[in-house]
Amino acid sequence: MCLFTFMCFLLLLSCFYLIMANSNSSSSMQQPLCHDSESSALLQFKQSFLINEYASGDPSAYPKVATWKSHREEGEGSDCCSWDGVECDRETGHVIGLHLASSYLYGSINSSSTLFNLVHLRRLDLSDNHFNYSDATRKVIYRDITLVGVKKNCN
Repeated sequence: MCLFTFMCFLLLLSCFYLIMANSNSSSSMQQPLCHDSESSALLQFKQSFLINEYASGDPSAYPKVATWKSHREEGEGSDCCSWDGVECDRETGHVIGLHLASSYLYGSINSSSTLFNLVHLRRLDLSDNHFNYSDATRKVIYRDITLVGVKKNCN
């Protein structure tokens, strides 16, 4: 009986060890959270536009930025790396891509846009939106960012 109890104890201890080891390895493999300054820049960028269904011609268009929420609006679990259209570096958590094609964005991008605060940004797709013939694309081009369809954003 004592040997049986000891074997059960070892089995239980082994299971506990495996559970703890698995939770530690999965937490260390999680992607880092978005940086607060980049989250704030994205929210300010969002606020600079109106959501207008006539700004995009694609039938599958939808307002990706409409789901972006601040920590105060959504609670402490908000992470801009999980926002629709936002791509982050898996190691650093920096925003490296914005994929906002056909997002019903209507407004202007001026040279002081918080978009330019995203210094790690490498890919930008703002195609099929209406930016009122904004001429801020030159500033983006000088930053070595891969642009997709930005010049066609005047509908």
